[in-house]
Amino acid sequence: MPVTQQSPPTLMAALLLIGAFTASPVLLASLDGLTDDGREVLLREDGSWEFRSNDRFANTRDGQRVRLKDDGTWEFVGNAPLVLKEQVRTTLLDIRLQRVDIEIHKEKVNKNVREEKQTVFYLNVGVSPAAKKSIPIADTDLSLIEARHDKGKLFPVLSMTPNTLELKPGSEHTLAIRMKGAPSIWDGAKSMQLKLAPGVLGNTKPVILSQNISDMEKKYVEGFE
Repeated sequence: MPVTQQSPPTLMAALLLIGAFTASPVLLASLDGLTDDGREVLLREDGSWEFRSNDRFANTRDGQRVRLKDDGTWEFVGNAPLVLKEQVRTTLLDIRLQRVDIEIHKEKVNKNVREEKQTVFYLNVGVSPAAKKSIPIADTDLSLIEARHDKGKLFPVLSMTPNTLELKPGSEHTLAIRMKGAPSIWDGAKSMQLKLAPGVLGNTKPVILSQNISDMEKKYVEGFE
């Protein structure tokens, strides 16, 4: 009786086999989420889920986040998260871009006039009263702060004032972040962006703020330190 030789798998069969392994979505880790009615849920990597509690969450009109407990009581838990062009609000921090100034110093050198410019971002930083402890800021690493315009040009960061402070719960602070240079009309840029890496102000994620160059105020100063 002749022995039949089994034919090798076809290319189509191989592709179907690969597709069977790649078609199913894979979650790398469990995720926390909120339902539409504000209940906390846990999304497991195996596709199952469960309510974390019967508590719900709501935002007040002044931007506070409250926990509505299942027993009929409530409590503040921090800020209601918000991300805008000139403001980033996390649960504990509210970082708002107040204004951006372009400072100009002109000095006559012989028969010429030398002009120097610096750009200053003024930030208002508020800490939620719900924060459990202060956030110390000391000797900030300026390499964690990045300034550029929308055409990609970087501006070296010179200082953050004050560079040492303590962000206490319920407090507000004004910071000035100064950089060398200013956008030029020849750049063709329309906006400036300030990026704070995690940890600069106790933030756990990058904070990005921006303002239109046309909204920046030019000021002439006697000189720079």
